[in-house]
Amino acid sequence: MNQRKISLNILYKTLNDESYSNLLMRQELNKLPIEKRSFCTNLVNGVLRYYEFLQYQFNEFIEKNTSLINKLILSMATYEKFYLNKEDYVINNEYVNLCNNKFDKAFVNAVLHKVNYLKEPQEDNVRYCLPLWIYNLLKSQYSSDELKNIVKIYRRIPQVYYRINKSKVKIGNIMANIVDDDFFTSDKNLLNSDEFSKGYYYVQDYNSGQLYKHLKLQKNIRLLDVCSAPGGKLFNCLDVLNPSDCYANDLYENRINLIKKAADRLGFKGINYLNYDGRCLKDNINIKFDRILLDAPCSGLGVIGRKPDLKFHIKPESLDELQALQYELLESIKSLLSDDGLLLYSTCTLNKKENRKQIDKFIKNNPDFKIIEDDTIINDMGDCFYYCVLTKV
Repeated sequence: MNQRKISLNILYKTLNDESYSNLLMRQELNKLPIEKRSFCTNLVNGVLRYYEFLQYQFNEFIEKNTSLINKLILSMATYEKFYLNKEDYVINNEYVNLCNNKFDKAFVNAVLHKVNYLKEPQEDNVRYCLPLWIYNLLKSQYSSDELKNIVKIYRRIPQVYYRINKSKVKIGNIMANIVDDDFFTSDKNLLNSDEFSKGYYYVQDYNSGQLYKHLKLQKNIRLLDVCSAPGGKLFNCLDVLNPSDCYANDLYENRINLIKKAADRLGFKGINYLNYDGRCLKDNINIKFDRILLDAPCSGLGVIGRKPDLKFHIKPESLDELQALQYELLESIKSLLSDDGLLLYSTCTLNKKENRKQIDKFIKNNPDFKIIEDDTIINDMGDCFYYCVLTKV
């Protein structure tokens, strides 16, 4: 099947059916030879990443009732023209042929002939390629310079990082671009390599892979990972801890199975798996933990750079519900922490109401807890995160 046709199908299902583009690409790209898949990935993510800005380039030439399919065709063509530097005749021919009828073909052809240069929009949210409500939320919580840095991270093509499995290999034995003692990058996709299948390494966001260090892990202490799937942060902890001292919990059985599958590939035997709503853990287990990791469900505003479709799936009305869930989780698991233990709360969002304001509320209602450290991570190395380490006074 035509690469652009597959890309169009993925984009349409992402925006019209609220499907997740990464899952669609896993399904659809198998229809293409390996050497053609990267073009589709680039095209889909590029259109999602720059969607508001791309639409601005041709909005004056279309009607309000223009179909989503035609808007997507025009967005894809505009992205190829200005970001992939494809020739006009190639673009016009390819995208006119994607249209369903003679009317649409004529319409798309006419519009594409009018889009000859990039126009700079007046609206900041359009320039920053964000839905207005997300832009307004970030603008209200961050300085102008911080917001520009966040947008820069959103709009970059994220680097794929591989995290080594120290139980099987040393970083010095990896023939790739070594970043530090834990991570490396590669110019090749290593997911089909023999080394990956043998569990020598796994894919993980670089910033995400730093969080476990704040738990100050030691041998023979007991760890609970409350919302564990897909398991990367737990696997980081196994550099130090015995699997038998680690408890991986998740609400959904299929997500527990994902952790188990990854753990088997990596050779981590003996992890204790729990399948409970994190808010009910205290009612189902009678164990005290020296360390608790709560990587809470959140709005995901910190990972839009890696998952650009999230800005279309996140709804402002869902934020209150998420904040309530996060606080309920904190309140529920506090009784599972041993004296002098550490609780690490983290999210992959930039919404301060889900981050420090949650912690401030928790501390106010639980004066026997105190903050050891907290920070919002915003840098070019990976996704944006918030973390806070708490302990009992």
